[in-house]
Amino acid sequence: MIIPLLRIALISKHENTCGFYKDMLSRRENIILETYAGTDELKRSCREKLYTGLIVDMWTHIASANADKEFVYTLDKVFPILYIGDNDQKPSELHPGGGWLMARQHEIKILEDFIQNQCRDMKPRGIRTGMRKDLFFNTHAQLGGQEKSFKTNTKNISQNGCFVISVHEQPCGTPIWLSINDLHDKTPIAAEIRWSKPWGNDFLSLPGVGVVFREISLAQRQALTEFLK
Repeated sequence: MIIPLLRIALISKHENTCGFYKDMLSRRENIILETYAGTDELKRSCREKLYTGLIVDMWTHIASANADKEFVYTLDKVFPILYIGDNDQKPSELHPGGGWLMARQHEIKILEDFIQNQCRDMKPRGIRTGMRKDLFFNTHAQLGGQEKSFKTNTKNISQNGCFVISVHEQPCGTPIWLSINDLHDKTPIAAEIRWSKPWGNDFLSLPGVGVVFREISLAQRQALTEFLK
């Protein structure tokens, strides 16, 4: 039986954390663990690679910039992600084993469950790293099947899509039209909701929906290119 190759990325700025997980997974066949201190380092190195999961150190995540948090959240919609809470833990001088060892054993069990029940079932996929920027365009949005539009703002925009701030929860695949006031060409852009982040999910980021553009004029695409420079 051929065991498929699993490539997993670990995002942590703590050397002990990276060393612990590298040591654990180096004993496993057909598993490649890549460690990165942050999302920028991951973006520079992930091209043409296919991943089946990510491990994210929460302390590194909390200390990161908002754009990095949003990037990880977009990955959370595509990949299985194991969030770990290790803060570069080391055995204390007074208690070289004890609670620290028990915590590590618990982490090993969680890691094994993550690999077997989530990563093994994941079809390897690439990480999208196209140019994105936090641009708060003033926008009128209209959801499919609704006559009235609502005022909102974009965030984390690219040439192919954006995040739309909204408390309206909608299922994936819902059509949405965006009239961006800050573009010279205000023709509604036809888009489709790919994922949503509900209001009240957490206090570190905004609620809304991630959309992909389906129909956008050449003038609008060129204008976005200039804004993204």
